[in-house]
Amino acid sequence: MKNYAPDLDFMNRYNKNLEEVKKYVTRPVGEFTETISSRDALFGPSKFVDLIHAIQLDLTGADVSFSAPLSYNAKIEKGTVYVKDMFDLYRYENLLYTMSLSGQEIKDYLEYSYGNWFNQMKDMGDDLLRFKHDDNGNIKYSERSNSPEIDERYYNFESAAGIDYVVDVTKPVSSRVTIKKFSNGSPFDLGANYNAAVNSYRGNGGGGHLTRGAKIPQDELSKRVINSTEKDLRYYLMKWIEKEKVVTPRLLGNWGVIPLDWWAAGKEKDYKLLFK
Repeated sequence: MKNYAPDLDFMNRYNKNLEEVKKYVTRPVGEFTETISSRDALFGPSKFVDLIHAIQLDLTGADVSFSAPLSYNAKIEKGTVYVKDMFDLYRYENLLYTMSLSGQEIKDYLEYSYGNWFNQMKDMGDDLLRFKHDDNGNIKYSERSNSPEIDERYYNFESAAGIDYVVDVTKPVSSRVTIKKFSNGSPFDLGANYNAAVNSYRGNGGGGHLTRGAKIPQDELSKRVINSTEKDLRYYLMKWIEKEKVVTPRLLGNWGVIPLDWWAAGKEKDYKLLFK
């Protein structure tokens, strides 16, 4: 179509709409004191996802927040942030649910997530991420992008906030997560019920964290929803940033991967594979 000029009648008819959209997406909503990237979120705790956690906990007052990096390679630059940047921070039109989950279901939810996310490392030279492999044990590469293929989609790499826990990547699937306590110092009880903030995709069974991980029947999920936002989560993220005016992204420091030296080596190795 590069050899054909746009139809002027068409362009004139919709130019006003186009200008309205441009005006909306270039509206400033606040300021970030530093640059954050979703790349870090693929390998462990990140300021990118922890910002979403902090906002979800603030909006809902829940005990626990679940979230994942919804962008694979997005960056929000230091300085003024605009409406258009909210689509990098949060890509999808999800609502925000508050759901009732038991302590055991929260642990099983996380076990499922990290089982799909991290490889069971045999030594420091092993991969941290769970890649797809061919019959010869070599990492598969995408024919389209020529990049290594991760076994699970990055938007299913769920972490939690509100609780302090560690993930041991030397352990097999379903026995990696140790929840120590709530981040406010209160004890965490596997037998008690808690309120959890999750997006509607996850709350409706997307990714299998609640159905295959926490073993909650699909038809029971709606009964676990205590309340839901009326508008999409991106709207509330934007309003939260507008209220704060100046946002300093920070690590919550509530979870980590062990052994630390194995995690650091695996992260460095796999980062080069994905973003060389």
